[in-house]
Amino acid sequence: MSLEIKIQADLKTAMLCQKIEASLRALRAVKSAILLAKTSGAGGELSADDELKMLQKLVKQRKESIEIYEKQGRG
Repeated sequence: MSLEIKIQADLKTAMLCQKIEASLRALRAVKSAILLAKTSGAGGELSADDELKMLQKLVKQRKESIEIYEKQGRG
């Protein structure tokens, strides 16, 4: 099962159980990143390696954002 299909299924589940707002936001961000990568001229399809690299990049961005917010005393 490709990452995109898994994300779509998990997104539907999270939407039905609206108690999981953080998961819903995270899944929407991943879905958006997948769509952006597919339409940015990468040929329309992403390999499993490309999907993994994209997820690692998203995780790194989030961790860096957390560090910045904590340094600024926001969180």
